[in-house]
Formats: sequence, structure tokens, C-alpha cells
Amino acid sequence: MWTVVFVSQDKSKVDMLLKTLENNKIMTMLKMSGEDDFEDGTAYEIMVPQTELETAHEIIFDAETALR
Repeated sequence: MWTVVFVSQDKSKVDMLLKTLENNKIMTMLKMSGEDDFEDGTAYEIMVPQTELETAHEIIFDAETALR
């Protein structure tokens, strides 16, 4: 089962996190949400298999921390 691990309207950030997850051998799927979800338009959802959720969270946390 696929689970949403990250949601953002920032396509460049989503692309960076997708690449980081894939480089760490995490399967990913990108889903676009409609304009009704956010006032400013499209949102992007990064999805991972349920079995990889905890690892994906750790990778995303580390990647976001490194950007600060």
C-alpha cells in the first residue's frame, strides 16, 4: 500500500526530495492534487510503500535539516 510521506506546492523541493529518496533506494510515486486542495493551485504528494515509510521520514528529515 502506498502512503503519502510529503506534500508541498514547491515543485523544486519535491523534485529534490524525490531524487534523494530514490538515491537511497526508496521506491517513490508522485501524485498531483487538484486546485481545491490549496488556494494557490497544485500540490504535489510524494508517496512511498508503507513498509518504507519510517526510513523515508528519516531521509526527508535529514535532507530538510541539511538545507537549513
